[in-house]
Amino acid sequence: MLATNLVVPVVLWGPNTPTHCVSSVFLSRDQRTLATGCYDGQICLWQIDSDFDMTPRCLLLGHSAPVLCLSRASIVQDNNFLVSSSENGEMCTWDLIDGKCRESVKLSQVHTCIQAYHMSNCDDIRLFCIGYYAEIMVMDPFSLEVLFCLSSKVNPDWISALHVLRPAKRKDDVVLAITTTGTVKVWTLIGNENKYSEPIYENESKQIRCLNAITMACCSQNQRTVLIVCAKYWQIYDAGDFTVLCSVISPSGERWLGGDFLSSDRVILWSDEGKGYLYRLPANSIPDNKEFHGPSVGRDAPFLYCVLTNKNEQPLSCPPSMKLVQTTRGGKTQKYLLRGDSEGFINMWAVPDFSLDEIKQLQTANATTKILQNTISTSLEQAWSKMNPPPVGILDQLNHPNEPIIKLTASIYLPLQSRLVVGREDGTIIIVPATQTVMLQLLHGKHQQFNDWPPHQLLSGHSGRVNCLLYPYLVHTRYDKAHLLSGGVDFAVCLWDLYSGTLLHRFCVHAGEVTQLLVPPENCSPRIQKCICSVASDHSVTLLSLQERKCVTLASRHLFPVVTIKWRPLDDFLIVGCSDGTVYVWQMETGHLDRVLHGMIAEEVLNACDENTGEGEVSGSSSEIGMSNPAVHFFRGLRHRNLNAIRHATQRGIHQLQQLNAHNNNDGNFLMKNRNSPLIIQSLRTNPKGK
Repeated sequence: MLATNLVVPVVLWGPNTPTHCVSSVFLSRDQRTLATGCYDGQICLWQIDSDFDMTPRCLLLGHSAPVLCLSRASIVQDNNFLVSSSENGEMCTWDLIDGKCRESVKLSQVHTCIQAYHMSNCDDIRLFCIGYYAEIMVMDPFSLEVLFCLSSKVNPDWISALHVLRPAKRKDDVVLAITTTGTVKVWTLIGNENKYSEPIYENESKQIRCLNAITMACCSQNQRTVLIVCAKYWQIYDAGDFTVLCSVISPSGERWLGGDFLSSDRVILWSDEGKGYLYRLPANSIPDNKEFHGPSVGRDAPFLYCVLTNKNEQPLSCPPSMKLVQTTRGGKTQKYLLRGDSEGFINMWAVPDFSLDEIKQLQTANATTKILQNTISTSLEQAWSKMNPPPVGILDQLNHPNEPIIKLTASIYLPLQSRLVVGREDGTIIIVPATQTVMLQLLHGKHQQFNDWPPHQLLSGHSGRVNCLLYPYLVHTRYDKAHLLSGGVDFAVCLWDLYSGTLLHRFCVHAGEVTQLLVPPENCSPRIQKCICSVASDHSVTLLSLQERKCVTLASRHLFPVVTIKWRPLDDFLIVGCSDGTVYVWQMETGHLDRVLHGMIAEEVLNACDENTGEGEVSGSSSEIGMSNPAVHFFRGLRHRNLNAIRHATQRGIHQLQQLNAHNNNDGNFLMKNRNSPLIIQSLRTNPKGK
């Protein structure tokens, strides 16, 4: 029989619209594709026709955290590639034509802003990235390799906003940035920078009174003025000496999200209420005016002449993502304000081009500010409502026409039994034959009239939503093949017999809803090998023994939500990382809190676990490696010229790499084993508001 690696993806959406809480927006250079990243990690591609009608075309699944940044990847207009970055350091390069991921990487740094810029010495663009780190990283958009970094010598801190530009009549490039503490920095790039260069420090630095800036934009028409936006105010600065020319406080009850120049004398700002505000700058802030940089009088302040808003606007559950885009069609240039919000709506306003006389008339007559409604509006929900017949769901055969549809909240596929286990919002768990269910929904024919389909199982044990499911035998064969576990909003972990459908035991240990179920590594002690790990919203972590039917360890002293679980099985350590950066080290057998770590030491411990384990499962000897990072000891040895320390750290690092390669090979064998099954079902990640 001829083997093939061909995989045919099929999506069963169901009649309800998938959630799409927009976190970032992007419009391609040819204005044919709109991309919206969401807090669930997906990216939706919208096809735009000549009348700006938008239709959802493709959903890109590659991130496991909110998508914070979307940026173009090439200077060529027809080269439709997109770079995305998420909240956990994942970066991907996508082909917008077929939706394929061309490159992906996971960095330890998290980007909050990416500016694509064509440097004078490059054939294509470079990505200038800033985020939760003190440097500016310059990356290649296709290899996602860090080419070089811009460092700070004076007041180093996180960079909160930047703007890259090429000054008029010059061939070098200038990077203008501001730190979270209000230090403005300037780097001049001459074109020969690379990863092997000496540290590239700023040429100029100046402290200004501006904390936690959100946006920095230079006026492209004159390059003499700079717009800096903070949550509570925006300001115009003179780019020469960085003195404040004018300032405007945010409207009552709103916070600024960003802004940009419309021309040398006009700016547009947008707020967390999803509105756009158009201002004309005063005379002292317009470089072409003879009063530029002169003293400002009381009446000489930015004038709000237009507000862009939505009719019957509903309160948003989180701030929208907004961006000013410029389009050129038929030789005509038009600026649009683009917005994606928490309800999955995409709104666009055609930014009006008021004449100077019209603005002056409004200003002299003290007339009411012009209010304009959005030009274009669409959403996934509207697209779903137009489909006839509606998209099919995986459990449509169980839905009664006159009863409300019960939301699916968790699922797991069992390839050995070819069964699909689905947890629902009402606390029930449905087990159906996977292949027959897919056939029933997708393939029309005589089989839909058969009455001898295998019956489904219904497990009732939770009194609320089922949050997570775990089949331990799928991870390791030391577990009973019949055991299935579920965690719910009712604080309980239920142990089921998969074949009889009976509830074997109900663990009631947590004081919050169970959010995650995990399997400890295989080289733990014999007692822990029979346990599973559960995480709950009350910040507690437990080890539950399936053999003894009781809680072995309750780790419940964490002050912040649990975000990371790591293992040091040969040291008998369970390592819990919390959202505030604190790391708790627990002894698994005794349940004793061994230590609490903070700062750099906490990061070293988590990194040492990663280097030793690959994906959170230990494969090496922790008695040899200990609780520290060999790289840290290597550099300490270099600093103190200790040859023995350098030699010892090198040997330990090589040993870790060997163990890591062995672990990765085991993972590859596991994946190949699962690929032998003719059907693989993967659930789609959504938020708790999911429909």
